[in-house]
Amino acid sequence: MHPFKHPLPALALSATLLSACATNPDGSMRLDDRATGALLGAAAGCGVASLMGSSKDCAKGAAVGALAGLVIGWHFESKRVASAEQVNREYAARQRVSKDSIEPVAFKTTVRKTGISPQGERNVEVTSNTDLVGYGDRTPTLQQRYAIYNENNQVVESRTESIDADGAGRYETKSSFKLPAEAKGKRYQVESTLVADGKQVKSNKYEVSWVTGELRLAAAN
Repeated sequence: MHPFKHPLPALALSATLLSACATNPDGSMRLDDRATGALLGAAAGCGVASLMGSSKDCAKGAAVGALAGLVIGWHFESKRVASAEQVNREYAARQRVSKDSIEPVAFKTTVRKTGISPQGERNVEVTSNTDLVGYGDRTPTLQQRYAIYNENNQVVESRTESIDADGAGRYETKSSFKLPAEAKGKRYQVESTLVADGKQVKSNKYEVSWVTGELRLAAAN
């Protein structure tokens, strides 16, 4: 990998990483979520830009990517919250349930604010529930794709996470991110998409805006 030839992007990234260092209880240093996002963003920005040009483009792309990565502090978890027996029984009462395959039938998403950090960051949590219904030996491979867009419809963060599904049942995922204090007065769109065996099943969208000192959430069309 070639070093940055232009000092300003490199210096900006270095300053970002230094400001985002945190101290462990034993006195050692680590990178917090902001720095990790910056590194991932820089790598992605460089890679995309290099496809279109030279190493100069890589430097520019890395600087932009690093700043974009700072918008999100990311956490994800998944778990089963209802058994196969319960979910199959619920659906059998109102529709036919397959006897030889397990299929995703429902995917619902809610978005809520969960508090404010001492640094003024607004915390947002995205919770989704996926219903796998039916009987069979094979569970479809489930993934959840996230994309967060800024006011210019540019992606500032995208993630693909695996849902740990084993048989029918209801599976819950929780992901969270932070809007920095600098996001005041801006609007973002959060898109959550369920993917089964590589095919998109359903997508849910929410608008997140921080105006007049209040974080507002609304379903997007």
